[in-house]
Amino acid sequence: MIGKVPRELVVRLSWTTSSFGIIQLLRFTNNIILARLLSPPLLGLMLIVNSIRTGVELMSDVGINQSIVSHRQGHTPEFYDTAWTITAIRGVVLGAFCFAFAGFFASFFEKPELATVLPVIALTFVFTGFQSASTALLQKQGLVARIATFEVGVAVLSLAVHVGLALITPTIWALVLGSVITSGAMLVTSYLVLPGVRHRFIIDRTSAREIIVFGKWIFLSSIIYFLAMNYDRLYFAKQIPLELLGVYAIARSMADMLTMLVNRTSTWVIFPHVASMESTAPEVRASLLHSRRTVLLLVALSFAIFVAISDGIIRLLYDARYETAAEILPLMLLGVWISILCTVNDSVLLGMARPAYSAIANAAKLLTFVVGVPIAFHYYGLMAAIVVLNAGEVVRYVVLWLFSRRKHLAFGRDDFALTALFLIATVGIRELLFASGLASGIEGLFPFLQPETWVR
Repeated sequence: MIGKVPRELVVRLSWTTSSFGIIQLLRFTNNIILARLLSPPLLGLMLIVNSIRTGVELMSDVGINQSIVSHRQGHTPEFYDTAWTITAIRGVVLGAFCFAFAGFFASFFEKPELATVLPVIALTFVFTGFQSASTALLQKQGLVARIATFEVGVAVLSLAVHVGLALITPTIWALVLGSVITSGAMLVTSYLVLPGVRHRFIIDRTSAREIIVFGKWIFLSSIIYFLAMNYDRLYFAKQIPLELLGVYAIARSMADMLTMLVNRTSTWVIFPHVASMESTAPEVRASLLHSRRTVLLLVALSFAIFVAISDGIIRLLYDARYETAAEILPLMLLGVWISILCTVNDSVLLGMARPAYSAIANAAKLLTFVVGVPIAFHYYGLMAAIVVLNAGEVVRYVVLWLFSRRKHLAFGRDDFALTALFLIATVGIRELLFASGLASGIEGLFPFLQPETWVR
């Protein structure tokens, strides 16, 4: 059995990373095309819309899918039908909320367009709420390949729909209607991915009680997670022009690709694997140590290459309107590396049924943002605020490490060595490019290292 586990993890990891690569390539292509067809202010406005949409979803999340995956009875119709019923009711309520408060959000962000956009986006909540629980059941069974195929298909459709609409109407409606149509397609196909699953409206009291008990920390964690992950979007939405916000959105979306890969891997592989192990914490750590070290070593080296050429990627793929993104992205990616380590550690703790630790770590990260970002932005500008965002990830890591150490699940020495390797590799690769005349030196990659740039 011990020799069998790594092979299972490798297969799941292979499907997860390969499908993610295809999905991100499609999304990246979509991003590049839309950036050329649409103006930066439209991308900035959609950044606000997506932040509101994500916030409304996460601030009412009680971890229903996680309950299906982690609970021993999650595969029974009584349990997953109860979970589906709760999700459906939640979707209708969230849609009504978004519709009713569209005017409030428009007034708060001082963007009158939101008053007409948000009532349409409200449909996505309803569509998402009525999606089948099939993906959670597949995740519980470890059938990652089927999930991957489903998600790649949706990504292909999303690309076609968004680009087609942008060609027809190069306005905010291309982005809004694209999101609604994609959400509707996910609703339909979710019932095809696992034949035989037919839902019925039912509230089994025992199942509902256990979902709520498990989800109480997920609920708190989701609220804090949303605020921590989207504080920059919400803060900058009121502080910088829509055009610069659109440029920031380009850099942020590219930085999020790596974060999303690790989130996906952790959600579909690490979390269910740890949740299925009936072992003590030291045994779990010993089981994960070698595979975790190997995978993160490859990630560190690959990520270092990406960081070293990230400014060149922006300049190659985007026009002059997005030049500032070439300065923002490399700095932002330093925080992404710490976020990757946090996400992996977080999934291990969640698999050991310790969701409270994630909530506390994200709360510490959020506090760093709330205190530090406004001060840094006021005195030194956008780049200094991004430095504080990176510092928040470090704070989150330290808190998770303290909890992990207490539970004998810490990987501190490995993470320190991997971080040192990542930084050395990034500098080394950049300097090699500089010596070859292909790029500027490390100061060109990180202009914030030059004192004259620290002026608002």
